[in-house]
Amino acid sequence: MDLYLKHSLCIDVAYAIETSIQGLTSHQEPDLVASLVTNLPQKLSVVLPQYISGVRFNIGGCFIHQKPIVEFCNQTISTKKPEVGDLLLIYKEVNRKGNRYNALLLQAKKTSNIYNSPVDPQDKHQLALYTQWPKFRYHRAGTLNGQERSICPKTVSTGAQYLLIDENFATPNMPVHWTFWCATPDDVLSASHSLAFQIVDLIEFQTGRPFIEKKPYMDHWSKMIWDLIDISASACFNRRSAGYRNQPRMQGNILNLLNNGNDQLSEQFNDDNIGMSILYIEGDAREREFE
Repeated sequence: MDLYLKHSLCIDVAYAIETSIQGLTSHQEPDLVASLVTNLPQKLSVVLPQYISGVRFNIGGCFIHQKPIVEFCNQTISTKKPEVGDLLLIYKEVNRKGNRYNALLLQAKKTSNIYNSPVDPQDKHQLALYTQWPKFRYHRAGTLNGQERSICPKTVSTGAQYLLIDENFATPNMPVHWTFWCATPDDVLSASHSLAFQIVDLIEFQTGRPFIEKKPYMDHWSKMIWDLIDISASACFNRRSAGYRNQPRMQGNILNLLNNGNDQLSEQFNDDNIGMSILYIEGDAREREFE
């Protein structure tokens, strides 16, 4: 994408993000994430086609409060159990050669200084997950409980980052202010790109970490992402089956997006609405002419 065009797209995505959280009376992390994933999909559906031609976008989101928790198999690293994350961004590209997938896992953290935000000593177990990827087993993840995953390489990657939420976003009389930023996992977190920039880069496969189609034998990063997609789709299905079809915690046809229209999730999973909040973007580029 042309540099100037990309800059304009990022600005419009940023405005879409900011308007998604306008009017919130609570500025707690879960409320901000919930507002983001339920209000942003419709706005992105308008913005993205204006800049990316030849691609039909289908975008959905869901907010799930009960996030999956894991425990380290090696307890010497930490006996505390980290969350897998607060928000999962998924991009699926459908093209003439097949499908490509990209994922960005985000752990939210509010801060008053997005460029100098030390990780609290009590949260070092979360940092260890994203910087070392020790072998872990699911502890609170529905039917996944007890299953082990070992993500490689065991170091920092662009697939798992911190989502810094600027506590100053509600400051009045500020001309322009972006609330959400992304930071590489480290002892002291420093914003490197806005969330808007990361969303655009995710679509271009310039950030995040690709994963493969679901099949019996996968690398453990791909397996973990599909784990999160499956239990999240199950949680959405359970909410819908319980009469929450019009709940604001889901936006777009997220069930079909996540599970290709499979409505038998309740038979596959029986959790208690544990899953990941997800922003899912699907781009169908099959009509685009390839040179």
